[in-house]
Amino acid sequence: MGFREWLYRLIPRIISNRMLLRITQCMRFLQRHGAMFAASHTDLNIRSLKELIYDNPVMRMSPFIENQRQLTSMYIGLSTMAEAGCEVIAVYNALKAVSIDEHPLPELIEAFEKDGIIRSGKYGVAPMAMRDHLKRLGYKTEITSKVDKMGEILDKSRVAILTLYNDRENIGEQVHSVCISRSPVSGADFRSGMGYVIHNMYGDGRVLGPYKDMDDIRTGLRGGRTGPISLIGIL
Repeated sequence: MGFREWLYRLIPRIISNRMLLRITQCMRFLQRHGAMFAASHTDLNIRSLKELIYDNPVMRMSPFIENQRQLTSMYIGLSTMAEAGCEVIAVYNALKAVSIDEHPLPELIEAFEKDGIIRSGKYGVAPMAMRDHLKRLGYKTEITSKVDKMGEILDKSRVAILTLYNDRENIGEQVHSVCISRSPVSGADFRSGMGYVIHNMYGDGRVLGPYKDMDDIRTGLRGGRTGPISLIGIL
């Protein structure tokens, strides 16, 4: 095992979820106050999104974005949305689940480029920035980094955003954010009954679920290898 691999495996063991949120908040602050630069891509993203919708019938029919892997021509900071857009997509999907108002994806990207991205978008968006944006839009939210509280918040929320390690033992497998809504959702890979569905987990068009509760989600995603970091509920 090389040094980098050793470090990737060490970080989830020694850095708590709460500390990780604080670290990403500091990186967000540095980004916002000019330590790193990321130009706006709004005009490019508007054109690219129109082309994607025109070429993709699934995107035309579904209110949710499930195909992050295809967003290679849209940018957030110095990264493509396919690489680092999961947080923006999670916010977009959450707003689709609770609001009849339009929140165009390019405008959301622009908002997070101004306040939220870290390392010029290479590390996506800080979890607290997602919460802050929802609050600015007038939504009542609750956020926790305590795994044993996530189920309680999920159960009382209309929709939630979960940020998690793809592999709880190796941060090198990256961090991902997903929207959790209540079923039924058209196109979901239903097992049985009602519950929660996960949007854009793998970015390949699939909707996962339903899951009966937070514990079911934890054990069901990636064979139980994921590690929850934070959960934001829209109440």
